[in-house]
Amino acid sequence: MLKKTYTNHKETIDNFIWRSLQIFGKQGISFLIFILSAKLLIPYEFGIYNYILAIIFFFIMFGDFGISTATSKYVAEYNVTDKEKLKSILFNSGVLILGLTIIITITSMAVTHTILDIIPTTILGIPSTDNLTMLLPAHKLTSEGKAKLAILYGLLGAAAGILITTLSAPLIIKIIPAVYEKIKDVMPYILILISSYIIIKGKNKFLSLIFFLASGITGILAFNIKTVEQPLLPLLTGLFGLSALILSISDNTKLPQQKDVKLEISKKDITSYSLTTLAASFLTNFLPGLTSSHTAMIAEKITKIKSGAEHIIIANAANSSATIISFIAFYTINKTRSGAVAAIEFLIKSINIQILILITAVSLITIGISTFFAVKISNKILKNINRLNYKKLSIAIIVFIVILVFIISKPLSLIILFTTTSLGILSQKFNIERIHLTGCLIFPVILYLI
Repeated sequence: MLKKTYTNHKETIDNFIWRSLQIFGKQGISFLIFILSAKLLIPYEFGIYNYILAIIFFFIMFGDFGISTATSKYVAEYNVTDKEKLKSILFNSGVLILGLTIIITITSMAVTHTILDIIPTTILGIPSTDNLTMLLPAHKLTSEGKAKLAILYGLLGAAAGILITTLSAPLIIKIIPAVYEKIKDVMPYILILISSYIIIKGKNKFLSLIFFLASGITGILAFNIKTVEQPLLPLLTGLFGLSALILSISDNTKLPQQKDVKLEISKKDITSYSLTTLAASFLTNFLPGLTSSHTAMIAEKITKIKSGAEHIIIANAANSSATIISFIAFYTINKTRSGAVAAIEFLIKSINIQILILITAVSLITIGISTFFAVKISNKILKNINRLNYKKLSIAIIVFIVILVFIISKPLSLIILFTTTSLGILSQKFNIERIHLTGCLIFPVILYLI
């Protein structure tokens, strides 16, 4: 009797057995890991472990948007009735899941970069502290032994920028297309006005104009040399990265012992800075060539900031806000304003509201995780920073950058790299604000649009 029953339902019974083994095996291993973790980890570390685990499970819940469940249903159905249709379903499901995975990865990497970039920006490329007017606010705090405070201000600004922009997304989606239609024909003239205003407000108007035009001409040449690939790499690296590192070596910069400081700022100020930055980001993200530096400058003029801490918060809020607005601009007007968006455009020509919601959700989750790890990483680095040879570290980074430019942008790009590095060094020696070097982007765009 039992043998007959087993023979009649052999497939069902076998499936049930294997499924039971899978479930009990999975739960058993999870339970075993839980017991071992509780025994081996201290309470604080066990709490972090569970926090990370909860985030991972949250991602798993929405990992394939129910695609695997729906696919399982149709696989069971068409495996019997239509083999050709089954192949089509499996292929399309695979492509869809792969595409969503790549979009999630690109988005999380873009947000993570925005957060973690605050650490090297704060502690690397610091020129001599003899001339405090040359120091950026974050560098000034680092030279005073308050790098931790600068990093915390930066992280706070970045998180606030993404949160405020996300909350305002429904309004931004409505406004962007209407505003873009009105200003798209006068964009070059708006860029000229903004550039003129920045030059006039410079400490030395004549030299500001010279450096703006010199970087602009360099930009035009870089974009038109056909044998140079990825011209932005040597262009921006030389102007803003390599030049600062070389100066820090030549000035023999030494970092003081870093203090353990606490963040002191009101919620009202954070909200005010974030809203102002959002408004500035909304304006500048329509205009090609403008960067988060221009966003921060406009926001600073509106709020009339008085301290370096406020500058750090606004600058990083502008940077993170621009990340989200660039995705919204891609959805509403199909324009790319960042490398992350351009990478997604390479996969799909446009995105719908569901993909935009996915990107926003991933950004919010990533900001929490990356901020947590940024605090932990920065604490480790700052505790041991005096043990590092700052000069050797800077030299190693310079060598790495030169090799990277040589490989990615080809040998001729080294001429652009050396030229832009020289411009960057001269601008700092003459105490010219670095924002004038963004002429490398704005000037070519103006000529192209006119």
